[in-house]
Amino acid sequence: MNEALVSHDGPGHRWLAALGVRGMELGLQRIRDLLGRIGDPQAALPVIAVAGTDGKGSTSAMLAALLQAAGLRVAHYTSPHLVETRERLCVDGRAVTAETLDAALAQVHTSATADPAIDPTPFEALTAAALLLCARHDPALDVIVLEVGLGGRLDAVNATEPVVSVITHLSYDHTAVLGDSLPQIAWEKAGIARDGRALVCAQPALVKPALRKHKVVPRLLSLGADATASDLTLHGPHLRTAARLSGPAIGDDLHLELDLPGAHQADNAALAVLAYLAFAEWSLAARKRELPPCDEVVAALAEVAWPLRAEVLDHKPLVIADAAHNPAGMAALAALLVQRGKAWQVVMAVRRDREAADLVRALAGVATGFFLPRCANPTLLPAAELAAAVDQAVPAASVAVASASRCFEQALREVGRDSGVVVCGSQHALGEWLQAGLLRSPRLDRRLGRAETPT
Repeated sequence: MNEALVSHDGPGHRWLAALGVRGMELGLQRIRDLLGRIGDPQAALPVIAVAGTDGKGSTSAMLAALLQAAGLRVAHYTSPHLVETRERLCVDGRAVTAETLDAALAQVHTSATADPAIDPTPFEALTAAALLLCARHDPALDVIVLEVGLGGRLDAVNATEPVVSVITHLSYDHTAVLGDSLPQIAWEKAGIARDGRALVCAQPALVKPALRKHKVVPRLLSLGADATASDLTLHGPHLRTAARLSGPAIGDDLHLELDLPGAHQADNAALAVLAYLAFAEWSLAARKRELPPCDEVVAALAEVAWPLRAEVLDHKPLVIADAAHNPAGMAALAALLVQRGKAWQVVMAVRRDREAADLVRALAGVATGFFLPRCANPTLLPAAELAAAVDQAVPAASVAVASASRCFEQALREVGRDSGVVVCGSQHALGEWLQAGLLRSPRLDRRLGRAETPT
């Protein structure tokens, strides 16, 4: 928990900030006990759980949009937040108010202190508050899409009983906690699967052995076997992505139009569509309601505005911000950037627990200059150490270390005709620069219900 980003001064948020001293501790007993104390709100409505290393935020946002387009009232719980804590819980695409979230956190605090043995982590407290709000929402909600915080097997989200689970693309991240091999990481993520219920996954070759170890037999739907995105094109000033979605689960081919650019986002859209189909099947079997076919809702994907996922912040010059923070995410970003030019100026900060040289190396083919701001957040690698990693990984690139405002000014001055500035490396850093007014995200404004600014 980054205390600097606990954004409201109510008692619930103050308690959350105090919990931040503890940091992260995986395990299910505390969250189960806490949920029991507040009336087991997780049982009040169906849950779709989304885990994965890369793309879980985008996939869950797209899935929430499809469900909303089907006429459902949908909650979407995600993490981390960029500027305001309330970003983590949206209902029908808009964040709850800070006061509403604070009241729920305060109630969770009261219940937690009644049993000092519970002692929840910040993520557990937020998850409990989100589930409490969803269970009591008026008008009533139909479904909640829950994004796993870390891993899956021991994450607080796994205290629910999802009717559909999703595992997006897997890569190396948080290896000290989840393991340093992809099979081990897959085993942790596969903990969210449930016997007899649908599991949608991007990499069945990794996930199937993990399911066997868990001795869980879900109904598997996967990229490649059940749905494939192809014929990708990138177009327009906002770098929209068009693609064709086909496969046995899809029926007639679907045309995808995505506001989120890149080939990886087409894969994420395919996962979201498969999860929508699985939920529609569950809803019909559970005698809830019959949902519209995919071709009637897929247009909603063109309006999904997930903040700082290759988001175009300006056009003259072109400025793109992306929350990529691991090698796979950086590689996907680089693949997108190369389509627009090969002379990008990079404003970058990374967390201390990342292999900085690997992140920098992923951008080697598109970056000519790196501008490394000095940041206040103690979780971020000092700019001088990041500069050394750049010198090691991309010795031909120019490197500048300065204040954040100076870095942005210099990067904009160095922009060439055929490319621009890309801002990336850490969500914590992006949040810091958003708070300082150095960046402005129209997508985040939309999520928070603020007046949007033209781009």
